Amino acid sequence: MLDELIRQTAAGSENPALFLWGMGLIYLTGLVLLVSVALKFLEHSARTPELENKRRHPFSTREMLIAVLLLFPFWVNSFGQIEMDGTLQVLYFGIGCACVLLAMAWHLRAKIDIRLMWSDGIEIKREHSLITNGAYALSRHPMYASLLLWCWGASLMMFNGITLLLTAAALLPLMVVRAGDEEKELLSARQDYALYRQNVRMLTPTVSGHAANAVKIAAIALFGYLLLTGMSFPGILLLFLVHLYLGYSLKPEKVAFSYRSKSIMMIVLWSLSLLWPPFYYVLYGPLAMFIYGLKFDCPCMRVYSKYHGCPCFSMAGKCLVKGRRGTNQSG
Repeated sequence: MLDELIRQTAAGSENPALFLWGMGLIYLTGLVLLVSVALKFLEHSARTPELENKRRHPFSTREMLIAVLLLFPFWVNSFGQIEMDGTLQVLYFGIGCACVLLAMAWHLRAKIDIRLMWSDGIEIKREHSLITNGAYALSRHPMYASLLLWCWGASLMMFNGITLLLTAAALLPLMVVRAGDEEKELLSARQDYALYRQNVRMLTPTVSGHAANAVKIAAIALFGYLLLTGMSFPGILLLFLVHLYLGYSLKPEKVAFSYRSKSIMMIVLWSLSLLWPPFYYVLYGPLAMFIYGLKFDCPCMRVYSKYHGCPCFSMAGKCLVKGRRGTNQSG
């Protein structure tokens, strides 16, 4: 009876075999994360250091759990799946699977590294230690960052566009607020936190050196493959998500800016190619710049070095502000 129900549920998905593997991995890793949280609560209740400041936050562990559980009905019922061919299904599943497994390992390591500094609310201990090694060398808030990566990875495995959007539009902003409130307390308690904040990303892994080169080469290979085999909407969406995420992970900042700007550039050029097909070949331009950027400063990096941002967006922002002022004055 149970086997039949599972088969019927899987039959409604884009790929029944990958659906079963995906849901199995989601439940397995989700259970591991849940057990790690329970163990941390037990440790915290048994040995709580002397506190200097404590307050409950409206987005604590319970609320995070509820937010993540709200994604499950979409995955289980295959509601919001993106239609794609078999090759893209394997790419989505493979990248999502890697993200889920890495997120689980990162989350567990963070809980080990934080030791007695962990808390459900916002707590500043009497002798508060600043942890910057292990999982905390990758991100200032690795438990939140890994949970976001887990949700995005699970969404990719299940080809689910709705949960990708929900994670970005709802869970991410709540995590940013929670992390920001913690940092306000930490900045007042620890003077060295400001330096740590300058060098490590908040909610994405900080990637540099040889690791960054490996990730960039993998992203270039993905871009080249999808471009040569014919870019569809699921393909450009995957490229956009991968490069945008790298745009908030890579160091130095000029490289990160390059990936953020090119992720938008790819979307624009692909959209224009739907109106006029020759624009498709212009997509080889960003690919060439990515390859060039492995060794040298590409045009986007040079723009960042000179303007510390995109002058086009800055100009558009200024025009928008002037337009609003003009409207208010005429009103």
